[in-house]
Amino acid sequence: MKSGILIFLSLVLISCTSDDSKPKEEDSELLGKWKLIEQLSDPGDGSGVFNPIVSNRTIEFFSNGTVTINGILCYMSSQVGDESSGTYSAVSGNDFSDGEIIPNDCDSNFVEPKVFYKIEEANLILWYLCIEPCGQKFIKLTD
Repeated sequence: MKSGILIFLSLVLISCTSDDSKPKEEDSELLGKWKLIEQLSDPGDGSGVFNPIVSNRTIEFFSNGTVTINGILCYMSSQVGDESSGTYSAVSGNDFSDGEIIPNDCDSNFVEPKVFYKIEEANLILWYLCIEPCGQKFIKLTD
């Protein structure tokens, strides 16, 4: 009887292991390429709003946990230039963001730079670390 229970428990544990190489369900909405459409303008008092912007800036999320952008990822910019990259991970239990991006190529002597992301109403919003609110809104591109 004991060996039957041990075999059963072993099978349950084996079936519960996860395959981290597959995209997580919550990440599947994030995967793909996004284009910048709006940027937050805030005078520093919290009264800012997102305003339309013309830019060819895009960011792409991959299932292996990496992200690339056709410009700088360390701070908010609408400029397009050399590609930057980083890694991203989901954050659960946080109302402010769905996850964070860690850029690979930022010069920072004090803290590790992070960009927070959130998907709201089919838009991707990137929040940069700034004194005043700094955010950019992206729309998902179809292949």
